[in-house]
Amino acid sequence: IHVSIKSRREEDGAGCIRSYHPSNLEPSTTTSITLNYAIESDQRNGVLLYLPSGTSDDFVAIEMVDRRIRFVWDVGHGSGTVEHPLQIKSGQLLSDIHWYKIQVDRTSNIAKLTVRPQIEPENSSQANGTSDAGFGQLDVGPGDTLWVGGIPPSIRRPQRLQSADVQGLIGCLYQILFNGRPIGLWNFSNETYKGGCVACIQGAEERKDEQSYHFTGDGYSSLRRGSSSPHNKYVFSVSFKFRTLDENALIFLAVDPLKMGFVSLTLYEGRVMFNIGYGGDLYLEILTPEKHNHGNWTIVEASRYFDRKSKKEKCVLKVEGESQDGEPNKQPSLSAIPDLSSAFYFVGGVPPGFSSGPNKLQVLNSYLGCLADIQVNQEGYNPLHGQFYGVEAACTFEPEVVSFQGDGYLHLASHTLKKRAAFGLSFRTLQQNTLLFLSTFEGIRPTLPQDVTQGYYSVSLSEGTLRVWANAGRGDTFLNSTNSYNDGQFHALVVTKNGRKLQLRVDDRLEGTTTLPEGATALKAPGDIGGLYLGGLPPGLNAVNMVASVVPLFGTIKDVIFNEKILQFNNPVSFDHAGIGRLGDLPVQMVSRSASAPPPMKVEAARCHEVASNVTEPGAVKFGDSPNSHVLIHRRTAVDKKEYILELDFRTFYPNGLLFIITSTRGKNRHYLMAALRDKQLHVTVKWRRKLPVILSPALNDGMWHHVTLTKINRQLQVEVDSHPAETSKGKFPKKLNMGNIMYVGGLPQNIRALPDNLVSKHEGFKGCMRNLAINKQSQDLVGAKTTPNKVGQCFPQVERGSYFPGDAYAIYKNMFRVGIVLELELEFRTSELSGILLSVSEPQGYPALSLELNDGKVIMTGDIGDRRPLRVEQGFPSPYTLCNNKWHSIKAIFDKDELTLKVDHLNTTYGHSGNGHFDEASTNSPLYIGGLPGDTF
Repeated sequence: IHVSIKSRREEDGAGCIRSYHPSNLEPSTTTSITLNYAIESDQRNGVLLYLPSGTSDDFVAIEMVDRRIRFVWDVGHGSGTVEHPLQIKSGQLLSDIHWYKIQVDRTSNIAKLTVRPQIEPENSSQANGTSDAGFGQLDVGPGDTLWVGGIPPSIRRPQRLQSADVQGLIGCLYQILFNGRPIGLWNFSNETYKGGCVACIQGAEERKDEQSYHFTGDGYSSLRRGSSSPHNKYVFSVSFKFRTLDENALIFLAVDPLKMGFVSLTLYEGRVMFNIGYGGDLYLEILTPEKHNHGNWTIVEASRYFDRKSKKEKCVLKVEGESQDGEPNKQPSLSAIPDLSSAFYFVGGVPPGFSSGPNKLQVLNSYLGCLADIQVNQEGYNPLHGQFYGVEAACTFEPEVVSFQGDGYLHLASHTLKKRAAFGLSFRTLQQNTLLFLSTFEGIRPTLPQDVTQGYYSVSLSEGTLRVWANAGRGDTFLNSTNSYNDGQFHALVVTKNGRKLQLRVDDRLEGTTTLPEGATALKAPGDIGGLYLGGLPPGLNAVNMVASVVPLFGTIKDVIFNEKILQFNNPVSFDHAGIGRLGDLPVQMVSRSASAPPPMKVEAARCHEVASNVTEPGAVKFGDSPNSHVLIHRRTAVDKKEYILELDFRTFYPNGLLFIITSTRGKNRHYLMAALRDKQLHVTVKWRRKLPVILSPALNDGMWHHVTLTKINRQLQVEVDSHPAETSKGKFPKKLNMGNIMYVGGLPQNIRALPDNLVSKHEGFKGCMRNLAINKQSQDLVGAKTTPNKVGQCFPQVERGSYFPGDAYAIYKNMFRVGIVLELELEFRTSELSGILLSVSEPQGYPALSLELNDGKVIMTGDIGDRRPLRVEQGFPSPYTLCNNKWHSIKAIFDKDELTLKVDHLNTTYGHSGNGHFDEASTNSPLYIGGLPGDTF
């Protein structure tokens, strides 16, 4: 519904002021506002929009002062103002030339304001402004009020607003977009002066250039063959121009769901791929040798032709004038030639629920980038003239977000931080240890003095906390956060530099302060030639001494700011496996991923994700699923030689656990050699007359494989993990140990007499996987004829934090769980099933009760406080298969008296009310089940 509003009278001081409660209000470091505005009167000043925080002094406002538009804001520690020089002119509302488009974009402490006549094209001049660096989050929420037309006398008025006394909307307001969502001007909460608002004429529509098109990365255009002329099935051609940084995406697909055969053009690892399917195992594939996802316009022409005389199919792919010829793997028969006379043409993606019929198509991601001059069989097509979503007229390509899958990087121009400077970014990840960015001269060799090229600065996550490392040529400086930020939510960090002083703020909170060494002034960078790496590092770049973590990012970075300028990623120096312009998915897998791309044709059908059969890790053994899980190894000879080497690989997410212990079952003076994790660190202990410990400091419970080597040479023991420097025992070993030939791996039996009771009780069993045990370079199978395994299992190649439920299992969170008056729940799940229990608690008679479940693709939460009047709230989706894609989804749920609140992923919150007026607490005292229910509870 489009409704324009204006004041009934602009002169009497009681005009149009309305309040609104947008559903998408939340604390954010970005604000986007669009207004369509016109004015007929001679009034010169007035407030158009005002949004104050209900919990702080934060606000954003748009006002007109002396016929110029101003954006004023305060997100903490002082306000900012930006004024556009264009003067608003009065005119008849019926004339399109008198309508203006006002656009505000705020990122952290930087704001851009564009004001232009609605009928003029984009790229009009913009005004810029800043507030104090270090503060950037607007603290607003769903309960806050947005005011249009003015500020009522009872509402706080910021001093920086110059037109706050004007009571009523000056001019006509046609449309408001706040953070991308329209605010229905008709759907107001309150009108300050009753009858003060009346309707005015609908505003002018924006004129767009339809010579090129922007695809947003989550959409498609579905077209049909437009010509009425006879279709020649023996010839088919496609041509277009494209501009993108996407690496893997569908650009064009012609397919008839009722017939066999298809033609497609895709991006695969940045290269253009031409595919034709003829049915069965007949296909054609041409792939360009070079990448073309460089962000510049590229011309593509692809064609196929069946010569009925020679009965040969010939195909050509031409990119930027370079031609490649190709033929199918086997020549098709005349009947196998794809008949595309009734085909759909899908441009940039396919719609939800897409079915390719008899064609076993699996299509890549939707395309993110620009297209122009689209022709099929030499006929032009406009993607806005069919069914479409996520397609816009004109090519706008200014990405400010990038996502990573744990195997990529983005290389950009770098920025020197002078005496007074700042940088910031927003990020999200679930990794405990990862690199966010590094600015360095490493790998770039300009002609500069050595003390300059030694400079660097970086930001990483280590054990979930932020670590800022810097060197201005006078030695390393470190700055750490006190809180952890690997929770999968976006966090905004800002580092400000004032002389030698560095400050770290996260989400507007001060996290730490430090000072550069004496004589250190600027943190220098190479500049336009590169040196700034986001999300990871290219192969061969050695930065181990410049970052707290070299682990590539699996997550998202956006809104990068250096020296009060917002970085755009449309002109990178280089990149690999970086989703430029894409937010990406969370959570991340806590394992290294293969750098290979997905198959060139990968399309989801309208069904749940099919989980491949489980592949196990060869030679690896899983410990810890049951108490006293372990492997007993009887060796022929004792490990008590003058020299020996013991090696082992392990992987775990747990901070504590026994790796192995070698001991004897006979004799009074029982010596032993033991390796265990304690508080994430590796402890190796040798016991004879006294204990001789060796401790390695790196945290090793990151879910990655680690290789441990114990080397005894003469009377010294060396312990090495991965590539970390070896630690040597500080005391001398005895020449001979009475350790015997018994080795326990991963844990101990329930009743073991070979060790003191206090040692057995002190060390819990290992929870994770082990492999590649070797003694003196001879491999030792963990499960075999020479071992006695107890309650161990197989390992999977890839693991992540979480618990797996096979469909007939459950876990008990607490045996006597009390719901009470208020209960907040948060969880993440992934599944390939339409239905299943997530959480459930219920008294034996069936109430009070509370449950959270999946049911036919919906998330449903039900509750009963005990009065037999159930509450219910559900979240549905456009497709029932949205949640069963085997990707992680988040749920936040609240039970509060007689109200249920449910939020799934980033969708709007849904509510359920009982409406019965009872506020009794839900007095449960039964088990809270997770992932399922025992059989006797049904």
